[in-house]
Amino acid sequence: MKKTTVKILSAFCASILAVNAAALNVFAADKTLSPDLTKADDNVLYWADQIGEDKMMWSDSPTGFTVADNGYLYICSADNIKKIDKFTGKEVLNGKMAGKAMYATKGPVYADGKVFMALDGGKIQAFDAETLTSLWVYTNKNGGKPTCDIVVENGYLYTGFWNSDEADADFVKVSAADGDTEKTDEEKTAEWEYTNAGGFYWTSAVVYDGKVTFGVENGKEGANEEGENNRTVTVDDATGELISKLGTAHDDIRSKLVLKDGVIYYTSREGGVHLIDTNGEVYGYGITASLLGPNGFTCTSTPIVENGRVYVTFQGTGWDDYNGSHIGVFDIVEAEGKIKLEPAYAVETSAECKAKGVFAGVDKEGYNVIYYVENGTSGVVRMLRDKAGMTAPADTVEETDLAGKKHTCPPVVFRPQGEHAQYCAVDPVYDEETGLLYIRNDSFNILAIGSGISDPDIQCPDITIHPNGVKTFVFKADETPADKEYTVDIKNGPVKTIGDITGKDLTFSVDKFSADDEVLTASFSYGLYNGNGKAPSVSQDIDVLVAENDDQYKRALAHKGDVNGDGKVNITDLAIVAANIKSRKVIDKYSFNAADVNADGKVNVSDITLTAANIKGKKLINKER
Repeated sequence: MKKTTVKILSAFCASILAVNAAALNVFAADKTLSPDLTKADDNVLYWADQIGEDKMMWSDSPTGFTVADNGYLYICSADNIKKIDKFTGKEVLNGKMAGKAMYATKGPVYADGKVFMALDGGKIQAFDAETLTSLWVYTNKNGGKPTCDIVVENGYLYTGFWNSDEADADFVKVSAADGDTEKTDEEKTAEWEYTNAGGFYWTSAVVYDGKVTFGVENGKEGANEEGENNRTVTVDDATGELISKLGTAHDDIRSKLVLKDGVIYYTSREGGVHLIDTNGEVYGYGITASLLGPNGFTCTSTPIVENGRVYVTFQGTGWDDYNGSHIGVFDIVEAEGKIKLEPAYAVETSAECKAKGVFAGVDKEGYNVIYYVENGTSGVVRMLRDKAGMTAPADTVEETDLAGKKHTCPPVVFRPQGEHAQYCAVDPVYDEETGLLYIRNDSFNILAIGSGISDPDIQCPDITIHPNGVKTFVFKADETPADKEYTVDIKNGPVKTIGDITGKDLTFSVDKFSADDEVLTASFSYGLYNGNGKAPSVSQDIDVLVAENDDQYKRALAHKGDVNGDGKVNITDLAIVAANIKSRKVIDKYSFNAADVNADGKVNVSDITLTAANIKGKKLINKER
């Protein structure tokens, strides 16, 4: 029986792994996966997993997360740290923490086989990444909420805590080393602690040239008085002693600091975008008034600095859609040895993009590609394509609000459905190994989103689905196709078998076979839904042979040459073939595969010659079906 091999559409290339983790590894190794999310309808939600037992318990809510290079994702909920398979979304292990993760808590960080998590009460805890066994615990004298990212540099951790707008809290440097390997609750001490009235919130450290710079709160409720600035702090990396306070912010610095080409970029709550260089000179300052008009805008955005451009998101007023939130684009301009920012343009979003954007690289046309997740009821993912010299983004769409007003926005490249459509203020993570964009939203779902098509320059593999261990599809009448195990072969250069899957991973065109069935359609769902809200799948039509009795079944499964299915190739088989050729007794479809020794789709003298040579021992035939 001829085996039908169908070339699957390239949508399959991106993620057969939704049911078999080995498959995604194969595609990743071949660079078949693509981070390209430009075709919105094709993008796929591969898996989603809700973290936390009660999504209404905000005090026990899941934190931000990290995607490690060891194949796992780490996230915390209440007083548990969880280890999740990044290919399938399944929890594989959890460990008990020395405190609780709180709402707005930043996520754990992975480095050198360890996971580090900041906890409520001014704590940092280290875990073995493999076993989630506790290694040590640090507790700060001022306590505080863990609202800052942990930065790991040269074997040390840097992070800050927050108590209130006016109360003292510390920014700290702690060694990552496990000093006492016999203890799981070793009490860790800091290398240094820097105290600030108002503490530290959503900022981060940059470490360079023996110095550390980080943002600070302004120590009071509301913005500073006119003419009064809030400064970044730079300390000696070895001692924590103050070196300088520099900057032009008028309010709290609630963004991560970005070091690029010797310049530190950050934003402040009043909507300012700020620059200082690593020698401590104030280089430039951008304010939203020059880009969006005066008043009403706040900013906690982490700048994205790429190829001469700076990208910052600004928050509008209120929680309704189209409330004035924008993405601002600035040019980096050098004049008289100094750097400043000049506004290029702003483009509207339907809700604020509070989380950090994801820079996905430069596309083939030279555009910077950045993905933003909106912190609104729909939680859509938008794509900005831009490069130096432009005064508007490369692609825009026109959207209409409830009042009928038109808005020009970057295009949506993924629209979550149902409970997955939610606010998102947690930084998404793009993982190069899987080609997936991971998002954690306010319904505490982690979403794994990726392209449904491969790079067009990479040939999509030929894929064959067949019963485990055999290449001919033979079934009995009344047999259920879902009860079988199957193998998926991917042909992209050398043939690769990526592993066995069970019938529950496929859907079929029939529930039970009848003798009249000749074609089986096997469908493989590889994600939850695509940009159209439909479950993405690929199908393959497969020729099948359905036997009504045991004799037909054994002949259909017989090896080449064994025409009567008795397990031997002898003169009896030769006689059956000869009778067929002379039209004395026609071979039925159950014996055809065994009789067609040379697999040319015909039974003729050539098959008799080969069978006879095999019987005489002159030339053995290939007996594989």
